[in-house]
Amino acid sequence: MKLDRDSRGPGVNATRRSAHRVRNGVTPEIVAPAMVVKKRPRKTKGSEPTNSEVSAVTARKRDAAATRARILDAAMEEFAVRGMPDARIEDVALRADTNRRMIYYYFGSKEGLYLAALEAVYAGLMNEERKIDVETLDPVEAIEELVRLKIDHYTTNPKFIAFLNMENLYRARYLKNSKRLADFKAPFTKIIARVLERGQRLGIFRADVDPVDLYISICALGYLYFSNQYTLGVIFGRDMIAPKLLKQRKTSICEMVISYLKYPNIDLHHEVKGRKK
Repeated sequence: MKLDRDSRGPGVNATRRSAHRVRNGVTPEIVAPAMVVKKRPRKTKGSEPTNSEVSAVTARKRDAAATRARILDAAMEEFAVRGMPDARIEDVALRADTNRRMIYYYFGSKEGLYLAALEAVYAGLMNEERKIDVETLDPVEAIEELVRLKIDHYTTNPKFIAFLNMENLYRARYLKNSKRLADFKAPFTKIIARVLERGQRLGIFRADVDPVDLYISICALGYLYFSNQYTLGVIFGRDMIAPKLLKQRKTSICEMVISYLKYPNIDLHHEVKGRKK
């Protein structure tokens, strides 16, 4: 049976050509062997990652955290200046040196970004409150330190005042959806409760003070000053955040709060009614 050329395989013709060249004094070309590529061994389930792989994962996580932090910082600035309706995702992306896709990836929506920024603003105050070591101070000094912290935070973080104004305008529409509400209310009120209890035990403070009510009073005495600083400044012709006036405001609030706490336990409502008679 006669085989066609293709069925005889490539080796037959190549051998005949090499023999023909040798007979005619021509040395055949030396064909280099094919390069053998070593395959990487497959990882078995449960095998330990290499150092380079661990480093790569760590670097990616670090970059992701840095990107998210930049977006959050930019969002706080943008929302504080423009408010929720007028703030634009494009402007946040520009501030953060990123793109819209990354913002939606990390925060889901504009509303999600706003809530994250709002939570970050509250968390900043909470972290400052936790730094106060009230146990090393006497009760009066501790209350004064708490008041100073509030005023200093309002002074150095105008974004906090802006977010409070916005969220009250929205009737806490976004804050009520936060999963961190318990974290936000715990630190300062717990600190105040400890200081009050110690002052009451020593006979310095009155016994009928509610820690939450005292906290609200301290906030009111400080917050109004900063939230209305522009209108009050125009009306009274003052630079409300001048260092001298801020120092005076701290002193005034401390004196008012301490005087209230030291006031004797009497029924003021009954006392006022008695005087009218």
